[in-house]
Amino acid sequence: MSMTWLQMSWVHEISQAALAAAVVTLGVVILLELRSIKLLRRAMDAHLGRVFEQLDLLRFERQPIEARSSFASQALPLASPPAPAPLNGGNAYAAAAALASTGMRAEDIAQRCGLAAGEARLLASLAAARVSRRHDA
Repeated sequence: MSMTWLQMSWVHEISQAALAAAVVTLGVVILLELRSIKLLRRAMDAHLGRVFEQLDLLRFERQPIEARSSFASQALPLASPPAPAPLNGGNAYAAAAALASTGMRAEDIAQRCGLAAGEARLLASLAAARVSRRHDA
């Protein structure tokens, strides 16, 4: 008793259907992964903004109370250079982020925007990662 290819064609049809189902399933999984990556990126941006707000509040709280109250009424002496004004509407972090995106060094960002050195390093590294991610894509 011998079997011919024509009698075994149903196996080929089943394997094609299984392959098509696997391809469709893989496509759905990839779309879901892309969606979750997009949602994760949005969440990370929101959380990063909250981190910088908290850093700003901590930096403000660490200043002595006398310095906070006298800072507004105190005039700068003529010998010292004026403190640089934040670039983006008074938000030091937005100005620092803009400077970091241009490739400025962390030390220069800290000095120019009045941020702590760690905050400036964090902004510079985030900007460098963002630029490298753009070049990879």
